[in-house]
Amino acid sequence: MLKSGRFWIGVAFIVIFLALFFYRVDFVEMGRALVRANYIFVLPALAVYLVGVWFRAVRWRYLLHPLGDFASHRLFPLIVIGFAVNNILPGRLGILVRAFILGEREGISKMATGATVAVERVFDGLALILFLVVLSFVVPLPGAVEMIKWVAVGVFVGCLIILLLITIREDFIRRLVRALIHLFPQRWRPKLADWLDFALTGLQMPRSPRRLLAVSITSLLVWLCEGGMFYLLSLCFVGVGQPFHVMLVVMAIATLSWAVLVAPGGLGPFDYFGRETLTFFGVTAGVASAAIVLIHAALLLPMIALGFVFLWMENISLARVVSERRGLAVDNDIALEEGE
Repeated sequence: MLKSGRFWIGVAFIVIFLALFFYRVDFVEMGRALVRANYIFVLPALAVYLVGVWFRAVRWRYLLHPLGDFASHRLFPLIVIGFAVNNILPGRLGILVRAFILGEREGISKMATGATVAVERVFDGLALILFLVVLSFVVPLPGAVEMIKWVAVGVFVGCLIILLLITIREDFIRRLVRALIHLFPQRWRPKLADWLDFALTGLQMPRSPRRLLAVSITSLLVWLCEGGMFYLLSLCFVGVGQPFHVMLVVMAIATLSWAVLVAPGGLGPFDYFGRETLTFFGVTAGVASAAIVLIHAALLLPMIALGFVFLWMENISLARVVSERRGLAVDNDIALEEGE
Protein backbone atom coordinates (compact mmCIF):
# COMPACT_ATOMS: atom_id res chain seq x y z
CA MET A 1 0.00 0.00 0.00
CA LEU A 2 2.82 2.41 0.85
CA LYS A 3 4.16 1.99 -2.70
CA SER A 4 0.84 3.01 -4.22
CA GLY A 5 0.73 6.33 -6.05
CA ARG A 6 -2.93 6.74 -5.16
CA PHE A 7 -2.11 6.30 -1.49
CA TRP A 8 0.36 9.18 -1.49
CA ILE A 9 -1.92 11.37 -3.60
CA GLY A 10 -4.67 10.77 -1.04
CA VAL A 11 -2.29 11.61 1.80
CA ALA A 12 -1.29 14.82 0.01
CA PHE A 13 -4.93 15.88 -0.36
CA ILE A 14 -5.57 15.14 3.31
CA VAL A 15 -2.59 17.24 4.44
CA ILE A 16 -3.31 20.16 2.10
CA PHE A 17 -7.01 20.50 2.79
CA LEU A 18 -6.80 19.83 6.51
CA ALA A 19 -4.17 22.59 6.68
CA LEU A 20 -6.55 24.90 4.80
CA PHE A 21 -9.41 23.85 7.06
CA PHE A 22 -7.57 24.51 10.32
CA TYR A 23 -5.92 27.69 9.03
CA ARG A 24 -9.21 29.60 9.26
CA VAL A 25 -10.65 27.91 12.34
CA ASP A 26 -11.48 29.97 15.40
CA PHE A 27 -10.89 27.11 17.85
CA VAL A 28 -12.54 28.96 20.73
CA GLU A 29 -15.74 29.59 18.76
CA MET A 30 -15.68 26.05 17.32
CA GLY A 31 -15.26 24.51 20.79
CA ARG A 32 -18.01 26.68 22.20
CA ALA A 33 -20.36 25.64 19.36
CA LEU A 34 -19.65 21.94 19.94
CA VAL A 35 -20.21 22.28 23.71
CA ARG A 36 -23.48 24.21 23.31
CA ALA A 37 -24.85 22.04 20.48
CA ASN A 38 -28.18 20.27 21.00
CA TYR A 39 -27.33 16.68 20.07
CA ILE A 40 -30.95 15.53 20.25
CA PHE A 41 -31.02 15.63 16.44
CA VAL A 42 -28.16 13.14 15.99
CA LEU A 43 -30.20 9.94 16.28
CA PRO A 44 -32.96 11.09 13.86
CA ALA A 45 -30.22 12.20 11.45
CA LEU A 46 -28.55 8.78 11.58
CA ALA A 47 -31.92 7.09 11.06
CA VAL A 48 -32.55 9.18 7.94
CA TYR A 49 -29.06 8.36 6.68
CA LEU A 50 -29.63 4.63 7.12
CA VAL A 51 -32.85 4.94 5.13
CA GLY A 52 -30.71 6.44 2.37
CA VAL A 53 -28.33 3.48 2.58
CA TRP A 54 -31.36 1.19 2.26
CA PHE A 55 -32.32 3.03 -0.94
CA ARG A 56 -28.78 2.31 -2.16
CA ALA A 57 -29.44 -1.39 -1.62
CA VAL A 58 -32.70 -1.15 -3.56
CA ARG A 59 -30.90 0.66 -6.38
CA TRP A 60 -28.12 -1.93 -6.49
CA ARG A 61 -30.74 -4.66 -6.74
CA TYR A 62 -32.03 -3.05 -9.94
CA LEU A 63 -28.49 -2.65 -11.30
CA LEU A 64 -27.71 -6.30 -10.56
CA HIS A 65 -30.85 -7.60 -12.26
CA PRO A 66 -29.02 -8.85 -15.39
CA LEU A 67 -26.90 -11.04 -13.08
CA GLY A 68 -29.71 -12.34 -10.88
CA ASP A 69 -32.42 -11.35 -8.42
CA PHE A 70 -30.90 -10.41 -5.05
CA ALA A 71 -32.92 -9.27 -2.06
CA SER A 72 -32.21 -5.72 -0.89
CA HIS A 73 -31.72 -6.82 2.71
CA ARG A 74 -28.87 -9.10 1.56
CA LEU A 75 -27.20 -6.26 -0.34
CA PHE A 76 -27.49 -3.71 2.48
CA PRO A 77 -24.61 -5.17 4.59
CA LEU A 78 -22.30 -5.22 1.55
CA ILE A 79 -22.90 -1.53 0.90
CA VAL A 80 -22.10 -0.74 4.53
CA ILE A 81 -18.92 -2.84 4.30
CA GLY A 82 -17.92 -0.97 1.15
CA PHE A 83 -18.41 2.36 2.92
CA ALA A 84 -16.36 1.20 5.90
CA VAL A 85 -13.45 0.04 3.73
CA ASN A 86 -13.50 3.17 1.56
CA ASN A 87 -13.54 5.35 4.68
CA ILE A 88 -10.33 3.92 6.12
CA LEU A 89 -8.33 2.61 3.13
CA PRO A 90 -7.15 4.26 -0.11
CA GLY A 91 -7.80 3.09 -3.65
CA ARG A 92 -11.60 2.63 -3.46
CA LEU A 93 -11.09 -0.89 -2.11
CA GLY A 94 -14.72 -0.90 -0.99
CA ILE A 95 -15.73 -1.55 -4.62
CA LEU A 96 -13.54 -4.64 -4.75
CA VAL A 97 -14.78 -5.89 -1.38
CA ARG A 98 -18.45 -5.51 -2.32
CA ALA A 99 -17.95 -7.31 -5.62
CA PHE A 100 -15.81 -10.03 -4.07
CA ILE A 101 -18.20 -10.89 -1.24
CA LEU A 102 -21.28 -10.90 -3.48
CA GLY A 103 -19.49 -12.94 -6.14
CA GLU A 104 -18.29 -15.50 -3.61
CA ARG A 105 -21.64 -15.73 -1.90
CA GLU A 106 -23.83 -15.91 -5.00
CA GLY A 107 -21.41 -17.51 -7.51
CA ILE A 108 -21.50 -14.64 -10.02
CA SER A 109 -18.76 -12.73 -11.82
CA LYS A 110 -16.90 -10.21 -9.67
CA MET A 111 -16.04 -8.20 -12.78
CA ALA A 112 -19.69 -7.85 -13.79
CA THR A 113 -20.61 -6.95 -10.20
CA GLY A 114 -17.87 -4.31 -10.11
CA ALA A 115 -19.26 -2.84 -13.33
CA THR A 116 -22.64 -2.30 -11.66
CA VAL A 117 -20.89 -0.38 -8.87
CA ALA A 118 -19.24 1.84 -11.50
CA VAL A 119 -22.68 2.57 -12.99
CA GLU A 120 -23.89 3.36 -9.47
CA ARG A 121 -21.16 6.01 -9.14
CA VAL A 122 -22.27 7.67 -12.38
CA PHE A 123 -25.85 7.97 -11.11
CA ASP A 124 -24.60 9.36 -7.79
CA GLY A 125 -22.67 12.05 -9.64
CA LEU A 126 -25.63 12.88 -11.89
CA ALA A 127 -27.97 13.20 -8.89
CA LEU A 128 -25.61 15.56 -7.05
CA ILE A 129 -25.03 17.66 -10.15
CA LEU A 130 -28.78 17.82 -10.79
CA PHE A 131 -29.27 19.23 -7.28
CA LEU A 132 -26.59 21.86 -7.91
CA VAL A 133 -27.96 22.86 -11.31
CA VAL A 134 -31.57 23.16 -10.07
CA LEU A 135 -30.66 24.91 -6.83
CA SER A 136 -28.37 27.36 -8.64
CA PHE A 137 -31.58 29.00 -9.91
CA VAL A 138 -32.77 29.41 -6.29
CA VAL A 139 -29.63 30.35 -4.37
CA PRO A 140 -26.30 31.85 -5.48
CA LEU A 141 -23.30 29.54 -5.62
CA PRO A 142 -19.65 30.45 -5.03
CA GLY A 143 -17.92 31.46 -8.26
CA ALA A 144 -15.52 28.51 -8.27
CA VAL A 145 -18.43 26.11 -7.69
CA GLU A 146 -20.28 27.54 -10.71
CA MET A 147 -17.30 26.70 -12.90
CA ILE A 148 -16.74 23.27 -11.37
CA LYS A 149 -20.46 22.53 -11.66
CA TRP A 150 -20.48 22.79 -15.43
CA VAL A 151 -17.24 20.83 -15.76
CA ALA A 152 -18.77 18.09 -13.61
CA VAL A 153 -21.95 18.19 -15.73
CA GLY A 154 -19.87 17.49 -18.82
CA VAL A 155 -17.93 14.67 -17.17
CA PHE A 156 -20.89 12.77 -15.71
CA VAL A 157 -23.23 13.32 -18.64
CA GLY A 158 -20.41 12.13 -20.90
CA CYS A 159 -20.09 8.98 -18.76
CA LEU A 160 -23.84 8.40 -19.03
CA ILE A 161 -23.77 8.79 -22.82
CA ILE A 162 -20.87 6.33 -23.08
CA LEU A 163 -22.77 3.90 -20.84
CA LEU A 164 -25.87 4.15 -23.03
CA LEU A 165 -23.79 3.69 -26.21
CA ILE A 166 -22.21 0.57 -24.74
CA THR A 167 -25.60 -0.95 -24.04
CA ILE A 168 -27.31 0.18 -27.26
CA ARG A 169 -24.42 -0.76 -29.58
CA GLU A 170 -22.97 -3.65 -27.63
CA ASP A 171 -21.99 -5.67 -30.72
CA PHE A 172 -20.02 -2.74 -32.13
CA ILE A 173 -18.32 -2.11 -28.78
CA ARG A 174 -17.42 -5.80 -28.48
CA ARG A 175 -15.83 -5.81 -31.94
CA LEU A 176 -13.96 -2.58 -31.23
CA VAL A 177 -12.59 -3.72 -27.87
CA ARG A 178 -11.67 -7.17 -29.18
CA ALA A 179 -9.67 -5.48 -31.93
CA LEU A 180 -7.88 -3.40 -29.28
CA ILE A 181 -7.23 -6.53 -27.22
CA HIS A 182 -4.98 -7.81 -30.01
CA LEU A 183 -2.58 -4.98 -29.21
CA PHE A 184 -1.79 -6.70 -25.89
CA PRO A 185 0.55 -9.68 -25.38
CA GLN A 186 -0.96 -13.06 -26.28
CA ARG A 187 -0.97 -14.35 -22.68
CA TRP A 188 -3.22 -11.47 -21.56
CA ARG A 189 -5.81 -11.71 -24.34
CA PRO A 190 -8.03 -14.53 -22.98
CA LYS A 191 -8.32 -12.82 -19.58
CA LEU A 192 -9.05 -9.43 -21.15
CA ALA A 193 -11.72 -11.01 -23.35
CA ASP A 194 -13.33 -12.58 -20.29
CA TRP A 195 -13.24 -9.23 -18.47
CA LEU A 196 -14.95 -7.61 -21.45
CA ASP A 197 -17.78 -10.16 -21.44
CA PHE A 198 -18.28 -9.90 -17.68
CA ALA A 199 -18.20 -6.08 -17.68
CA LEU A 200 -20.71 -5.76 -20.52
CA THR A 201 -23.00 -8.18 -18.70
CA GLY A 202 -22.89 -5.89 -15.68
CA LEU A 203 -23.67 -2.83 -17.81
CA GLN A 204 -26.93 -4.11 -19.32
CA MET A 205 -29.27 -2.33 -16.90
CA PRO A 206 -29.97 0.78 -19.08
CA ARG A 207 -31.60 -1.44 -21.73
CA SER A 208 -34.68 -1.60 -19.51
CA PRO A 209 -36.53 1.77 -19.31
CA ARG A 210 -38.31 0.61 -16.17
CA ARG A 211 -35.09 -0.22 -14.36
CA LEU A 212 -33.45 2.96 -15.63
CA LEU A 213 -36.32 4.99 -14.15
CA ALA A 214 -36.15 3.02 -10.89
CA VAL A 215 -32.39 3.59 -10.57
CA SER A 216 -32.82 7.31 -11.30
CA ILE A 217 -35.57 7.73 -8.70
CA THR A 218 -33.74 5.76 -6.00
CA SER A 219 -30.57 7.79 -6.69
CA LEU A 220 -32.49 10.99 -5.96
CA LEU A 221 -33.98 9.43 -2.81
CA VAL A 222 -30.50 8.38 -1.63
CA TRP A 223 -29.22 11.94 -1.77
CA LEU A 224 -32.39 13.53 -0.46
CA CYS A 225 -31.99 11.33 2.62
CA GLU A 226 -28.35 12.31 2.98
CA GLY A 227 -29.36 15.96 2.57
CA GLY A 228 -31.91 15.39 5.32
CA MET A 229 -29.11 14.15 7.55
CA PHE A 230 -27.08 17.30 6.84
CA TYR A 231 -30.11 19.45 7.64
CA LEU A 232 -30.99 17.67 10.90
CA LEU A 233 -27.40 17.86 12.14
CA SER A 234 -27.24 21.55 11.25
CA LEU A 235 -30.18 22.07 13.64
CA CYS A 236 -27.86 21.06 16.49
CA PHE A 237 -26.15 24.46 16.18
CA VAL A 238 -27.80 27.78 16.95
CA GLY A 239 -25.60 29.71 14.54
CA VAL A 240 -26.28 27.72 11.35
CA GLY A 241 -29.96 28.32 10.66
CA GLN A 242 -29.93 27.35 6.97
CA PRO A 243 -32.98 25.96 5.15
CA PHE A 244 -33.06 22.45 3.72
CA HIS A 245 -32.23 23.48 0.14
CA VAL A 246 -29.09 25.30 1.28
CA MET A 247 -27.94 22.21 3.17
CA LEU A 248 -28.52 20.25 -0.04
CA VAL A 249 -26.04 22.59 -1.73
CA VAL A 250 -23.54 22.08 1.11
CA MET A 251 -23.97 18.31 0.82
CA ALA A 252 -23.53 18.29 -2.96
CA ILE A 253 -20.38 20.42 -2.92
CA ALA A 254 -18.75 18.60 0.01
CA THR A 255 -19.58 15.17 -1.43
CA LEU A 256 -18.41 15.96 -4.96
CA SER A 257 -15.12 17.23 -3.53
CA TRP A 258 -14.83 13.93 -1.64
CA ALA A 259 -15.47 11.99 -4.88
CA VAL A 260 -13.05 13.98 -7.04
CA LEU A 261 -10.22 14.36 -4.49
CA VAL A 262 -9.84 10.73 -3.48
CA ALA A 263 -8.71 11.09 0.14
CA PRO A 264 -9.81 8.13 2.29
CA GLY A 265 -13.04 9.02 4.03
CA GLY A 266 -12.98 12.42 2.33
CA LEU A 267 -10.81 13.65 5.17
CA GLY A 268 -9.72 17.18 4.32
CA PRO A 269 -11.56 18.02 1.07
CA PHE A 270 -15.01 17.26 2.54
CA ASP A 271 -14.33 19.37 5.62
CA TYR A 272 -12.75 22.32 3.81
CA PHE A 273 -15.29 22.67 0.99
CA GLY A 274 -18.23 21.95 3.29
CA ARG A 275 -17.11 24.62 5.77
CA GLU A 276 -16.37 27.15 3.01
CA THR A 277 -19.84 26.64 1.50
CA LEU A 278 -21.49 27.23 4.87
CA THR A 279 -19.47 30.41 5.42
CA PHE A 280 -20.48 31.57 1.93
CA PHE A 281 -24.09 31.47 3.17
CA GLY A 282 -23.25 33.61 6.20
CA VAL A 283 -22.38 31.08 8.91
CA THR A 284 -19.38 32.10 11.01
CA ALA A 285 -16.22 30.04 10.44
CA GLY A 286 -16.15 28.58 13.96
CA VAL A 287 -19.77 27.39 13.90
CA ALA A 288 -19.48 26.17 10.31
CA SER A 289 -16.36 24.19 11.24
CA ALA A 290 -18.13 22.60 14.21
CA ALA A 291 -21.14 21.66 12.07
CA ILE A 292 -19.02 20.07 9.34
CA VAL A 293 -16.94 18.14 11.87
CA LEU A 294 -20.12 16.70 13.41
CA ILE A 295 -21.62 15.89 10.00
CA HIS A 296 -18.43 14.20 8.82
CA ALA A 297 -18.12 12.18 12.01
CA ALA A 298 -21.75 11.06 11.67
CA LEU A 299 -21.08 9.95 8.09
CA LEU A 300 -17.90 8.03 8.89
CA LEU A 301 -17.96 6.55 12.39
CA PRO A 302 -21.31 4.67 12.39
CA MET A 303 -20.59 3.17 8.94
CA ILE A 304 -17.11 2.06 10.02
CA ALA A 305 -18.44 0.45 13.19
CA LEU A 306 -21.37 -1.23 11.43
CA GLY A 307 -19.10 -2.26 8.56
CA PHE A 308 -16.78 -4.11 10.92
CA VAL A 309 -19.79 -5.90 12.41
CA PHE A 310 -20.89 -7.05 8.95
CA LEU A 311 -17.30 -8.03 8.02
CA TRP A 312 -17.25 -10.21 11.13
CA MET A 313 -20.58 -11.72 10.12
CA GLU A 314 -19.17 -12.47 6.65
CA ASN A 315 -16.02 -13.94 8.29
CA ILE A 316 -13.72 -11.57 6.38
CA SER A 317 -10.98 -9.60 8.15
CA LEU A 318 -9.77 -6.19 7.08
CA ALA A 319 -6.19 -7.49 7.23
CA ARG A 320 -7.10 -10.10 4.63
CA VAL A 321 -8.57 -7.43 2.37
CA VAL A 322 -5.34 -5.43 2.52
CA SER A 323 -2.97 -8.38 2.10
CA GLU A 324 -4.87 -10.00 -0.76
CA ARG A 325 -6.19 -6.96 -2.63
CA ARG A 326 -4.02 -7.53 -5.73
CA GLY A 327 -4.61 -11.26 -5.72
CA LEU A 328 -8.35 -10.77 -5.49
CA ALA A 329 -8.24 -8.27 -8.34
CA VAL A 330 -6.47 -10.73 -10.63
CA ASP A 331 -7.90 -14.05 -9.54
CA ASN A 332 -11.50 -12.91 -9.19
CA ASP A 333 -12.04 -11.02 -12.43
CA ILE A 334 -11.70 -7.48 -11.05
CA ALA A 335 -9.28 -5.17 -12.81
CA LEU A 336 -8.60 -2.93 -9.83
CA GLU A 337 -4.96 -1.94 -9.57
CA GLU A 338 -3.35 0.61 -7.31
CA GLY A 339 -0.43 2.81 -8.10
CA GLU A 340 -0.79 3.25 -11.86
